Order: sequence, then structure tokens, then C-alpha cells
Amino acid sequence: MKSRVISFGSLASPLARNQTQAVIERIQERQLRLTCQLNIWDSPYPSRDKENEPFIAASRLEMEYLEQQLIQEQARLVVVEAADMVLPLPEDLTVICVPDRTAPFDAYLNRQGLIMDEMEPGSRVGVLSMRSRAQMRSLWPDISFRILRGGVDRAMEIHLRDREIDGLVLPSAVTEHLGIQGIVAEIFAPEFILPGPGQGTLVIIGRAGDQEARDLLADLHSRDTAIELETEQAFCRRMISDQDLPIGALARVKGGEVEITGTTGPGTKRIAVNGETHEAEAVGSGLAQQILSRGESFADLLEADFPDGLPEDNDEDVAILEGSTESPDTGKYSDVDDDLDELENLKRLEDLAGIVKAPASADDDDDDDDLNSYNDED
Repeated sequence: MKSRVISFGSLASPLARNQTQAVIERIQERQLRLTCQLNIWDSPYPSRDKENEPFIAASRLEMEYLEQQLIQEQARLVVVEAADMVLPLPEDLTVICVPDRTAPFDAYLNRQGLIMDEMEPGSRVGVLSMRSRAQMRSLWPDISFRILRGGVDRAMEIHLRDREIDGLVLPSAVTEHLGIQGIVAEIFAPEFILPGPGQGTLVIIGRAGDQEARDLLADLHSRDTAIELETEQAFCRRMISDQDLPIGALARVKGGEVEITGTTGPGTKRIAVNGETHEAEAVGSGLAQQILSRGESFADLLEADFPDGLPEDNDEDVAILEGSTESPDTGKYSDVDDDLDELENLKRLEDLAGIVKAPASADDDDDDDDLNSYNDED
């Protein structure tokens, strides 16, 4: 007999709570006799432990905390941003349900209602990722795009309360969950600004053996969105998923195929790869291989860490990084990632790129020819 009560856990932040509540409402529209209980948990981590980390609603530490709450049966399910997931999940946990994806767009927030083209040169606009900064800087070179760490809630605080920036770029789905569409001045279609992998997608995580929860949420599960997410996550794994890289990717299911479009850096050159939906992982990985095989794409990844130019030698690398540990303004955000670990990250990129070889002819890689179609858009 199916349970009539199912418990959800959520962090106490406005975004995390509102996202979970939105999913609960969609469930109860379909399961009128099902009661959903919401347990709110304060984050066990102070803001200073998360202020340098890129995320949307839950930091890596908070994701680990949510996973432990599930394993310890403090709740049955949690709702999280797909972009915040840390993969692989613990073996005791799994994705129970992937609801329909909402609009995977970027939105621009401005208190005066100005669109980006109307901003004065030198205006300060906050973004959440290197991807957003790289693509938007190429379109609006006179604007100062600054990466804000510490999640959406902190970014909103900087924008609306502290007023340290003149505008803010967020995923449009986030603005809907927060109910702040009134200060959205502009929305960028993926053809203009390519979103980050997983953007606009929520996932419901539960314990691996909980088949009953999977059955209860079956009507909410979107097969197409799950395939798109699988494709984008496969792309991320190949592109070093634990780093904030200037990469955009968006997968779409069309008929019996999934197509994923990706780009690096400014986003002016895009690659599209497609294949059968049951080969989603191979399609996503194939896109990453195509991108890493291009010298200019690899240069985009390197230049994102050094936007003012690549240093000439290793000693200067260290000197530059050591000399930029504080923000030139308030210290709450920075134009350049200044962690010394970036040097090691660059070495990892070099190693990865070195093992990827672009096919010299159609005969060099039969698998790619069978599964993928290659499209390079200038």
C-alpha cells in the first residue's frame, strides 16, 4: 500500500525552500490524497565557508549535508538544482525524479529597468560563473562583469540591499522561484547566451532502494528532461566537472534524438553533436571531445583564468596569483579567480587536452561518425 505522507528536506534559504515548495505543489496537483511534509534545515556552514564557492542554491558542503540527511533518514527526498549536484552521488542515493525543465535562459536584473545595451560604460554587473562573464564580456566589452561567489541569495543581497553592483545576471528559472520577475529587465535566449549545463533543471534525490517514492513521482518525471540532463552531465564529466570553467552547453531532445550544443569562452564558435537518445552519455562526451580537440577552445579555457593575458613563466604565475588575493574593490567579489590551485587546474586541462585527438579523417573514428553529427558555427 502506498504511503499517504512523504517527507521532503530543504535548506532554509529562500531559493532552496521555494524550489522545494514549487515541486511539492506540482506533486499534490497530481496526487490529491498524498500529503507532503517539508522539513526545513538551517545550513550547518557559516557564510565564510561558502563565500568563495560558485553555486546556485547549495554549496558543495551543503550538498554533502543534504545527502547525509537522506542517508540518515531525516527526510525521504530533497530537491536540488541540477547544476549544484556533486557527482557521483553516494551509492545509497539516486535521482528519483527529474521534473520538466523550465526555461534554460539567463536573465538580467536591473533596478531601473535598463537592458544591457542601455548600461553606461564601466557599469558593474554581477554574474555567477566564468561562463556568464566570458560570453557577456565579448558582447559588452565596456561593462565590468564581476563574478559573485556564495550563491544566489548572497548575490541578491549584494545587488538589492548593499547595492554594490548596478545589475545582476541569474538563471531565469531562479527569478521565478524567488518571485522577482518584476526587476527582470531582459532575458537572453540560448541562441544569444548559451546557458550552463543543467540550468533550469531541478532533480529530486532519494534513497536508492525507495521504489515506492519513484512510483509516487512517476507522473512528475520527464523522460526528455532526464535525457537532456544525462547528456549535459556526461559533457561536464569530460570537461573536468569539479571546476568552474567558461563552458556553455544545452541539450535538447527532438524526436528520437538528443542534440547538445556547446561552446567555450566568448561563445562565438559553437559545436553541435547529436545521436540517439539511448546514447545520451556518448553524445555528451563526444561534444567535450570535439571542444577539447580545438586549439582555440583550449585557449579560451586558459584565458578565462588570466583575462588580462597569460603569464610568461611559472614564477610569474605564482607572483601574479599571490599578488591578487584581495578584491580591488570591497573584497566580496573579484574579476579574476585568484586561488593558487588554479595553476594545478591548468596543468590538468593540459594533460586532458593532450590525450584528445581530433579525427584526421572520417575513417579515424568510426564511433563518432555513427553517433554524432558535427556542426561548427562561426
